[in-house]
Amino acid sequence: MGKNNNKRNKKAKQPNGSASGCTASSGEDVDVDQQAARSLPTLNPKKRNQVNKLVEELLELVEKQPANPNEEWRQYEQLQQLLKQLMILEEPLSQAVCPPISDSASDSPEDQSRLAKVEAFAEWAAQGGVHSEGLEIAIFPGYQLGLRATRPLAAEELVLSVPRQLIFSEESDSDCRLFGNMPQATHLNLAYDLLIEKIRGPFSQWRPYIDVLPAKYNTVLYFSAKQMERLRGTAACSLALRQCRVIAKQFGFLYRYAHILTERSRGLRSLPGDRGLFFTQHGLCYKLYRWAVSTVMTRQNLVPSEKQETADNPKFISALIPYWDMANHRPGKITSFYGAVSRQLECTAQEACAAGEQFFIYYGDRSNTDLLVHNGFVDVNNLKDYVNIRVGLSPTDALAAKRASILDKLNIRHTAELRVLPAPEFISKELLAFVRVFKMSAEQLDHWCSDLERAGDLLHIDCALETDHETRTWQFLEDRLKLLLAVFDKELREADEAKELAELEIKEGGGGSKPGQEIELMLLLYRRLERSILAGALQYAQEHRKV
Repeated sequence: MGKNNNKRNKKAKQPNGSASGCTASSGEDVDVDQQAARSLPTLNPKKRNQVNKLVEELLELVEKQPANPNEEWRQYEQLQQLLKQLMILEEPLSQAVCPPISDSASDSPEDQSRLAKVEAFAEWAAQGGVHSEGLEIAIFPGYQLGLRATRPLAAEELVLSVPRQLIFSEESDSDCRLFGNMPQATHLNLAYDLLIEKIRGPFSQWRPYIDVLPAKYNTVLYFSAKQMERLRGTAACSLALRQCRVIAKQFGFLYRYAHILTERSRGLRSLPGDRGLFFTQHGLCYKLYRWAVSTVMTRQNLVPSEKQETADNPKFISALIPYWDMANHRPGKITSFYGAVSRQLECTAQEACAAGEQFFIYYGDRSNTDLLVHNGFVDVNNLKDYVNIRVGLSPTDALAAKRASILDKLNIRHTAELRVLPAPEFISKELLAFVRVFKMSAEQLDHWCSDLERAGDLLHIDCALETDHETRTWQFLEDRLKLLLAVFDKELREADEAKELAELEIKEGGGGSKPGQEIELMLLLYRRLERSILAGALQYAQEHRKV
């Protein structure tokens, strides 16, 4: 099975999408493309023209590069208005391809809906070769679905394996590599393939897997403008706004290819053999693209390509790994690896796990900013967290060339985002070195430029420097950290957020949240975690300035 040459053939699979890929029981060849397309509603010409116009406006908007944070925010607000209008017009189609789940059915209606389809998914996975003895899929408050141990699991015990044929990757004979060599093309092509399989509905052989995926996510693509405003001034804001802008641009590019350009050239006819374009023309809408991209962002992993030319320089591609991607994150160590000989993903337990407990894996060393924007959660116990601050040389600085020569020797960019760290480090060595170079006098620059081999000493906290130079360095860091902390309105904002957390009745670890409150909780926790890192670094800078 897997992502093979038959993924988009015209033999209809059974509606439940069996792993064996059986044809329809009637024995007759069925045009699956036409069947899937006929099951979807269509927009009338008037609405389609309105959508076309909005997409052109969207593309024109996102082509502009904001010059500063205020412009970036205004662009985001305009973008949200366009997307809101777009989603209203596309509602009949989005209802069909991304049906909503009522919040009134139960405390966690989406979880219950997904759990009801787990049995069919587990059977499909087992038939496809997944081995998960000792694990089962279950609901965990605050986590949605996860993996639960059905027996005691020993540390480093092999508990899960997923064969290559059941790994959904973008490596196939896909009819259209729309995103070509664009940055992150492998992720985008994977989202595009997933989007098509979602449109195929009951005719997709991946249907059991798609049925247990979340119907929506907590990524920034789902934030309201009010929720996004809670990030203004934080390290995550620009990254989040840029993510929304990039995804909207990708959607506009895909929509223009499927509708506007093809309508102008040849109407709504698909090219012979171009299944991707055919399905995109009939089922593409922003909500579906947002869902597909969020699925890939939150669940994708890298596996080695099977089309690589040499083993010495392996190429890695994005992939979704069914069953394994049900495991939630906990700090620890990476224990999942792809076996080149066995051609399967193998996962061992990073720690002992008692029967009935949730089984966790480690997603890798990532900051909470990264986790929030791309995965839709934050880790309050993240030992690898940090806050990026942007620094750069001034183009009007007469000494910029000399500063640049020292930074080049240190492999530090002239304009860079450098890290403020939690205790006990507080200030990364790269940030400290940059500020030291930035605050050098002309005489001090001449001294260091005369012997660039010594530049590495600037990375060390105990580097021998003149007292006034060190004072200027730590004063700069202190002032900059105070400005960043001012975003949080100090004690008043902290008290307000503590009260809000109490009103949500949620523990800091993330369990027991009510439907619709996950994003609010995540934003509150993120702000507290960023403030904590900045406040610790400020105290550290003040202590060094006084020494």
